[in-house]
Amino acid sequence: MYVDALTLYAIADELQTLINGARVEDVIQPTPHSIAIQCWTGSRSPWLSLSAHPQLARLHLTSEKPRKLVTDPPPFVMLLRKHLEGCRVEAVQQPRWERLVEIGFGRRSSAGQHEAPSSLVWLIIEVMGRLSNILLRDASGVILGSLKQIGPEVNRYRVIAPHEPYKYPPPQQRLLNGQRVPRLDPGSLTGAALRLGAEGGSKNPGDAAPRLWQVLTEQVMGFSPLLAREVVYRTLGASEAPAQADIPWERVAEQARDLAALMESRQWQPVVVERPDTHAPAAFAVYDLRQYSGWPRRSFARVNDLLDNWYRGAEWRDALQSAKADVARALQTHRDRCLRKAELLKHDLAETQAGERLRLEGEALLAFGQQLAPGQTSLVIENPFDPSDTPEMMTIALDPRASGVENANQRFARYHKLRRAGQQIPEQIVRNRVELAQLEQFGADLLLAETPAEVAQVRAEVAAAGYLRGKRERQTGNQKGGKGKGGKGAKGQKGSRQDSASAALRRQSGDGFLLLVGKNSRQNEEVTFREAGGNDLWLHARGVPGAHVIIKSGGREVPRRTLEEAARLAAYYSQARGNTTVPVDYTQQRYVRHMKGGGPGMVIYERERTLSVPPVEEKTPDAHG
Repeated sequence: MYVDALTLYAIADELQTLINGARVEDVIQPTPHSIAIQCWTGSRSPWLSLSAHPQLARLHLTSEKPRKLVTDPPPFVMLLRKHLEGCRVEAVQQPRWERLVEIGFGRRSSAGQHEAPSSLVWLIIEVMGRLSNILLRDASGVILGSLKQIGPEVNRYRVIAPHEPYKYPPPQQRLLNGQRVPRLDPGSLTGAALRLGAEGGSKNPGDAAPRLWQVLTEQVMGFSPLLAREVVYRTLGASEAPAQADIPWERVAEQARDLAALMESRQWQPVVVERPDTHAPAAFAVYDLRQYSGWPRRSFARVNDLLDNWYRGAEWRDALQSAKADVARALQTHRDRCLRKAELLKHDLAETQAGERLRLEGEALLAFGQQLAPGQTSLVIENPFDPSDTPEMMTIALDPRASGVENANQRFARYHKLRRAGQQIPEQIVRNRVELAQLEQFGADLLLAETPAEVAQVRAEVAAAGYLRGKRERQTGNQKGGKGKGGKGAKGQKGSRQDSASAALRRQSGDGFLLLVGKNSRQNEEVTFREAGGNDLWLHARGVPGAHVIIKSGGREVPRRTLEEAARLAAYYSQARGNTTVPVDYTQQRYVRHMKGGGPGMVIYERERTLSVPPVEEKTPDAHG
């Protein structure tokens, strides 16, 4: 599902009313693919969100300031601030049926007089899938900068780089009888032209008849699959109908013209349809989606509200997952290595347990070696070490090139080697098990990280443990005891950001008890061994990595309701948050201690009790202090 040309036209139409004359207050880059511009309209300050994400490209207003993945503004944002801050929105336009919108910005005199159109700078967003881009050009059409730069080695027709002339995307074309010709205009579409295009369109001999909506997307300018299916449904009552000879082409063209006429009537009907079984969003449009007849739907007063609702948080989550990707890969690589090592150690341990057989064979060879003939390959005797009345037969494979004593010594050497290994393997198994537990905990930390600061904190922990190669994480604040930039020490602004990033969640239960929630290894270490008292209750999801939750009881008896609230938090902030119910252990903090050889926050505990709860993030108020 993506923003098509008709939706973009509806957005541009609304923006003409909503932000025309608005003054630019700020420009930020929330994610690597997006730009957000704060526009002061005189009574409010909405944010104009533009995205060139390959799957989530769009343009719309949002009332909330978008969260930023990085704090330092990149060069393109600095360029936009230079040219746009203090300017006003003077024009919003869209070339008909093209997936791009142009927004003109200009400065006004103290008397409020407009600049001449010839002096405007234009911010252009191209919503074209993986080719989406955001760029700034001056009034003469010269590119000042862009979110993505495209050199001549990638596209010789359209070079997107500073000081290059801006060229619009190539005209939309279709294949007709082997030649490329312009696509049909939806506003003046005729059945005859559509039928001719279907008969002479791009197809290979022997191919089955295409769907009628596919003919529309290939032949008609700006038609997305969703819009084409809507036209087919309104004509034939079935959106997947094939393009057969008996198609009423004129009726198809009439329905296409009716939807295209929305550009003139501007009678937008923003709607989201939901799946009947899960109520998950299925599609959106700026017209009545009749092809989803009977499906639940939500209507919106404005197209901007529709897109804001549909895309809210989607790109942020995608960018956050991208920021986690390399850490997740490194953890998975080392986890796989630990699992392979565990199998090898298990095999080696089984071999050491078979070492006793080698010793017995060696002693038997010393006792019966005089019976061996030269070149003999095996010795079959009754087991001299079997105390039963009917001892089992013992077959010993021999090296025919060696004597009986040499064969015995080979077994003794192997036996002593396995015995030494047997003394080391159990310790190696324990160390490998602890390392695997630490990797699982890091994986849970990464899963629960919900902000860039938390991802950076997990990344730093993983790098410090030696699992992540590359550049060291940039230090912020006074982590090494020195002063930061500008002479600020631990009390400076950077130190404050670091402190807030590493601080555990603090919630208040319905009964007034303070709840501490550690969302990663460092926070778990802090809440369990520095902030909790011996009589406080400690909770953790049973058998999976996750948060340590502390109920600060202060010597009071903890009510059942508070215990369940804390348990639900422990279940939610754990690797088992996707389960229906999660067993959660709880005990007093005095019975929790560090795991031998484990990293921060890795513990063992005793005298626990267990309750099963659903993983829910309680809507309790934050607690401070």
